[in-house]
Amino acid sequence: MVANNRMITPANPHSSGIRYSEISRTKTAFDPSPIEFYEQRQNKPVTVLSGPNNCGKTFLLKHLFSIIGHTGYLISCNRFSHVDVLNTRNTDEHEYRHHYDNFIQHFHTSHQNSEDNNLRLDQIIVGLKDSQREKLFNLSESLLGNKFSLKKTEPDNTFSPFYVDMDGENLKYGSSGTRLLLTLLGTMLNEKFTVLLIDEPEIGLNPGIQSTLAKFLYNNDLRNDFCPHISQIYVATHSHLFLDRNVFSNNILVKKSQETISTQEVRSIGDLHQLQFNMLGNELESVFLPSAIVIVEGDSDVTFMTKAFQLNIPDRRVAVVSGGGDGEIQKRLNFIKEAFGNLGFSPYRNRIFVVLDKTHSVKLERITRQGIPESNITVWSKNGIEYFYPRQLVAETFCCSLEEVDQINLENDPIAFNGITTSKKELSRVVSSAIDSEHALHVELNSLIESVRQSCSYE
Repeated sequence: MVANNRMITPANPHSSGIRYSEISRTKTAFDPSPIEFYEQRQNKPVTVLSGPNNCGKTFLLKHLFSIIGHTGYLISCNRFSHVDVLNTRNTDEHEYRHHYDNFIQHFHTSHQNSEDNNLRLDQIIVGLKDSQREKLFNLSESLLGNKFSLKKTEPDNTFSPFYVDMDGENLKYGSSGTRLLLTLLGTMLNEKFTVLLIDEPEIGLNPGIQSTLAKFLYNNDLRNDFCPHISQIYVATHSHLFLDRNVFSNNILVKKSQETISTQEVRSIGDLHQLQFNMLGNELESVFLPSAIVIVEGDSDVTFMTKAFQLNIPDRRVAVVSGGGDGEIQKRLNFIKEAFGNLGFSPYRNRIFVVLDKTHSVKLERITRQGIPESNITVWSKNGIEYFYPRQLVAETFCCSLEEVDQINLENDPIAFNGITTSKKELSRVVSSAIDSEHALHVELNSLIESVRQSCSYE
């Protein structure tokens, strides 16, 4: 297999080799080459590959496995196996080498992409020492909450076959996710391997277990206590829960452009946030967060603009937050900054908007210094959200004509006209209850809504 003009050859000196004429050709190139990438990561205990489908994560794992040799093992995503009575015949050294040789032969000559996993769960469990099997069962119990043990199929027979008991029943009745997890953890305990390459460890696991397993895999002390013989772990994943949040540079974004697969190291928390955001499908709602945040001056603004966004951007959740007056908006931005980190690097960097009345005391440059783009700051041409209500609804509230609306002093609180007196909050409530999609909105409000809509677009 040629990658960036460098031949990938089997690392196993005992391999029978492949005739040059049988090596399949691919136009795919790597930048850097798999050998160069392996050399860059050789002293790193953890490497996490992420990226969209068909970007080359698994293909890169296979190249790395071919370089590492039979002291490594690729745990493919196709690692499901049934398990019942345990076959006590152990796997010998020759079979481990044979697994690798078969992989190399198939990898370089096959005309299809396969995800074979040679080690079955029953082989893994039987091949462990008693102390290792106890480790496997204990860790699995801590992750899943189920108790595991070995039991005889015939309790009164010394030579009875064994099976794995899980909470009083045979493991063969356990979920596929349970067996997938035991396959992964059991392979880690195999002392024949020093490097593990895991393709999609999240398969079959709920988010809580994914998060706990990721913390275990990336914690050097815990991992070394469990499997001290493993010097390196490579993980290819679609789950944001398997990103390494402690060492940013352990996360590698894999991209494919035309026929070139490239790798890019995460270098900052901003890069990590963007990567997590991409892996969540670019939708903040998937983690119960609003698509955008609009900070306004007061409660009346919140009531009316919340309804306006619901009517005009119904498929996105826009959070309208009161700043408690323009002088307090800075505090609101500080709170959001504490929650989401530097706004210039967070997924919200283009999704936070600030709306000010015409008369305001806060300096706009103070807002932009917080990471809010100037284009996301709206200053109304008039002093108060009341001027931007549909005129028809204001006229109905004060029982007057549309022309008479201009005579109402909407900056007073309470507002009095034509013998009718109401507070700003009550006017906002009445107008917001009555407004629907048929009412025309003020041009400035329409412009703000369109800017928020564009920021929420995931295309």
